[in-house]
Amino acid sequence: MKRWMIALTLCLLLPLAAASVGEPRSEVLAGLEPFSLVYTGDDTFSTATGFTFTLEERNDALYQVGAEGTLDAEGISFASTLVGAATGYGAEIAQPVAQFFEQQVGEVAGQGPINLSVEEFVLTLDVSGDEAPYDVVIGLELREVPAAAFPEAPHSLGPDDATYVIREFSDLQCPACQQFAQTALPLIKDELLSRGDVRFEFHHFPLQSIHPNALPAAEAAECVVDANDADAFWTYHDALFERQRAWSSLGDPASYFVRLADDIGLDTDGMATCLDERRYADEILEDYDIAGGVLGLRGTPSVFVNGYQIRNYPELSSYLDAMRYVDLFGAE
Repeated sequence: MKRWMIALTLCLLLPLAAASVGEPRSEVLAGLEPFSLVYTGDDTFSTATGFTFTLEERNDALYQVGAEGTLDAEGISFASTLVGAATGYGAEIAQPVAQFFEQQVGEVAGQGPINLSVEEFVLTLDVSGDEAPYDVVIGLELREVPAAAFPEAPHSLGPDDATYVIREFSDLQCPACQQFAQTALPLIKDELLSRGDVRFEFHHFPLQSIHPNALPAAEAAECVVDANDADAFWTYHDALFERQRAWSSLGDPASYFVRLADDIGLDTDGMATCLDERRYADEILEDYDIAGGVLGLRGTPSVFVNGYQIRNYPELSSYLDAMRYVDLFGAE
């Protein structure tokens, strides 16, 4: 089976959504009332025009959506509205999905199941037919990354046996990661780590193509640990973000990184040698390859709660919603 990965360009202007997946299925049904639905049993419904769909629940919460039918004008309208209702993004998602069905779906006809990335969801399409209107089988669910797919975290806060694991993939030269460190991480510490059932993990993901000093900064953070202890990483992590503008454009930031450690009261013994030897470069790049290759991450910060990726990381509700998914649908 050949699998295609196609990204819909939907992101930056989307409103925040309360995903209907994870809520009672009645929320999705309410958004589909104009289509004259008929319940046919076994969680399955049909429209007057012949599209059928299934709303599978777990623990009285919507877990997965499936549908099949013909992508004529009415079918496109229904299928795209279904995706909008099930994701909670409504018309903001439904419109580009409908556009894809109208203009591009023929490109994947006969290719077997393909995956479309729709924010934190995976939309699976199996399109058949020689010409429009095509037939389609649709699946929609929250994207969940298996625990085994994540690299081992070099640094963490909280208990090893925590029920909930927040994972941040970060680039130390990234301004958005700076914002995460200065706003979201304090929130996580105050509101979540204090509970005793949450662990926070930091993962290096230096985007060298746009941030040339991100990898040296990550290496410096590891060299600081060698010269001090594990707690020194977090002190240095905060200082790197606080002074990000000072080192981001340096041609060779190594000496600055050593001075920074000294300035904030950390031991620098052996740090220059560690940087010169590039002692941690291979280890960091290996984690980078997992994040970019296995997990398919493209930006930073990328944040997960257990296997569920969250988008609105400054908001406490995003973490609590993802924790609820873990409770409803099963932990790692």
